[in-house]
Amino acid sequence: MNIAIHQTFGRIGIKTYPAQISIKSPKADLEIRQIPAKMEIEQKLPQVRIDQYQCFYESGLKNIFDLVHDEAERSKQIALEAIGKIAENGDVLASIETHQDAIVKLSEEALIQDIDFNVDLMPKSRPKIWFEGYLKINWQLGGVEIKAIPHKPIISATPAHVEIYLRQYPSIKIEYVGNHLDKRI
Repeated sequence: MNIAIHQTFGRIGIKTYPAQISIKSPKADLEIRQIPAKMEIEQKLPQVRIDQYQCFYESGLKNIFDLVHDEAERSKQIALEAIGKIAENGDVLASIETHQDAIVKLSEEALIQDIDFNVDLMPKSRPKIWFEGYLKINWQLGGVEIKAIPHKPIISATPAHVEIYLRQYPSIKIEYVGNHLDKRI
């Protein structure tokens, strides 16, 4: 007796679905306000000051007040010297009996004048030089004001899962193959 057995194994099918995650991050809202810096400048332009008063004074280039004052002093000095000379000449003439030729001496002195020559450099003083002016800078620093409003991220997730199914059903097929049949019982 010939028997044919055909067996089909069962097959399992597995489908996997991976996890999926989606993250969307919206941008934060920003408010930016800039405060400008301020600068204040106060200035007086520089000026050179030169005082040549003393130099001009020594050179004889005097203002009217100095000229009047100096000439008054010089005139006073000349007047005092002249009074002294006249008094001295009067004393010499008063004692003419002791000085025989007093009139001749006085007339000779009147004719002879002392002339002084002098070489001088002018001015003797240096001019006074100074500078006037200023520059003041006042700063007021600015800045930036930033206001940020963050947004939460949007997250969507699909979990992973596995699907198991029967891909092929198992089966057994038994078949009689052949012609002989034994009839014994």
